[in-house]
Amino acid sequence: MLVLNRIETFDRPSDVIPFEMIDEDLRTARQRARRWEGLSERHTAVVALVRKARRELDAVGVWDQEQVAVAETRLGAYTSALAEVERDLAEVGPARELYEELLAREEQRVAASADPRGAELLEIGRLLAELDVELPARERARAAGLAALHGRGTVGEFVRQMEALGLMAEDGVQGMSGVRHVAEQLEDRCRELAQLRDRLRARREELLLG
Repeated sequence: MLVLNRIETFDRPSDVIPFEMIDEDLRTARQRARRWEGLSERHTAVVALVRKARRELDAVGVWDQEQVAVAETRLGAYTSALAEVERDLAEVGPARELYEELLAREEQRVAASADPRGAELLEIGRLLAELDVELPARERARAAGLAALHGRGTVGEFVRQMEALGLMAEDGVQGMSGVRHVAEQLEDRCRELAQLRDRLRARREELLLG
């Protein structure tokens, strides 16, 4: 993949929105997007607690009324918390989508002007586009390797995924130990690429909000 040769050194609603309003709107939209992200993480955590509480309630014998009452109280508390988070999410609305739209509009404006940020933004956009292709491909290959190791897939499928990346050595994968070794390498690389993607996105935001 081309991105592998270049990224190592790079470290660093549809209505028309008036460009003169974008700077202010971007900051407001970022605050709402950050709130949405926090609420989304909380929602995921509370959903897990609700499911666990329901399993615990189902596991309590009906004869043990004291434990039933405790489990029901716990489930009720988590259910109320979930409803509160969902109300907050509904209030924030599609904050992340709006923020991304505003970022894209500002990026277009900067790129079309003589602003010196334009060249760096174009480079970041190109690298992010490559990462959007390469990272999922590597994650699919890693998942295929793990599936083969745990008996849920085949080494052949893993090899096909690796060949699609152009990463298979001439002698191929040597046994399950080879699959494990390559899968571990893929995991490390996926982590590096995900971190790079986060840095690039942060730099893009810094440039557009600066």
